[in-house]
Order: sequence, then C-alpha cells, then structure tokens
Amino acid sequence: CSGCVALSRIWGLGFWIVLLGDSAFSLSVRAKELFNDSLNVPQLCGLVACMAFFVFCAYCAMIRWSAVLVLRAHALDGEYGLIHHILSPLFVAGFYKATVSRLVKAYGLVAFIICIGIVVAALPSPWRQIVDAGVVINLLAGTGALIVFAGTTFCQARPPTKWGQTDFPAGAGPCRSLDSNTLSGNGERMQALVV
Repeated sequence: CSGCVALSRIWGLGFWIVLLGDSAFSLSVRAKELFNDSLNVPQLCGLVACMAFFVFCAYCAMIRWSAVLVLRAHALDGEYGLIHHILSPLFVAGFYKATVSRLVKAYGLVAFIICIGIVVAALPSPWRQIVDAGVVINLLAGTGALIVFAGTTFCQARPPTKWGQTDFPAGAGPCRSLDSNTLSGNGERMQALVV
C-alpha cells in the first residue's frame, strides 16, 4: 500500500535526519566553547584550515551521500519485502542490497566515525572544539541536503540524480534503478521515476 511505502521512506530518511541533527546539536554545544577562549595564531590557522576542510567535505561527500539516501528511499516501493521496509534506514544508507562500492562506503564510514571519535576525544582543548565545529558543519550540510532532496523528490518529483546514484547491484530484484548509467535517455529516466 502506498501509505506503508510512505511510512517506510519517512522512517528510513527520518532516522538519518534525526541522527545527524541531534549529533550536530550535541557537538555544537562543545564547539561553542571556542568563543570562551582566545585562540593564538596557530590555533586560528587550525580553525580556518579545519573549517575549509569540512566545508569541502560537506560539498564533496555529505551532499552526495544525502542524495544517495533519498534516491534509495525513492526506489523503495511496495514490490520490496516487508523486511526492507522495517530495515529502511539500513536499506537507504546502502548497508545491504548495494554494489560492493556502496557497501565499502557505508561500512567504511562507520569505521571512520568510530576512529575519528576516539582520536578527537583525546585531543586537548581547543583542538577538540575546533574539530567539533568542523564536524557540525558537515552534519548540518547532510541534514539540510536530506531535507531539501527529500522535498524535491517526493513533493516536486525531481530526484537528485545529478548528485548521486542508487548503487543497487545488477539483478537486485524488484528495484527501479534511477542510475543514469542504466537508463539511455531523459525520457526513459523520467518514465522510470513516474512508474
């Protein structure tokens, strides 16, 4: 039923929106401590470099990651089994039913987050707050992109195909691929989206 599919999509994307938003809020509390201290020149240079790096990461990685999640949520329809709807957050993030490349990215991101969390937690002040401020930028970019892409996809029928691909494996069962490399023309791409 279309209502169940809509709930699965909301569950899948909503999970990540809430997780990213909550993480951004939690880290921003620590990052605000930067304003309590005066930073010396090396620390100011570190802050500028960190902000530039995370803005670059937000544009090159987080926005594309958000597009992939929305595209995979859009592909999740009534033809998929109940388990995929229950596990929608994992499905849309590409933790299964994905190409090897997407699986490596999904699980690699988890490993990276664990490692960086351990390393950053051991940093002295204000370096920890500087890194946290950069991470907040990344998290906000991902949250914002998820909301915007979901809105344009489900309210305006304009999925973010220029920003990402679904990365479903070949012959993955009942999935409507939105990847530009599997559809020969714009007409076929739009037809696949409407069907």
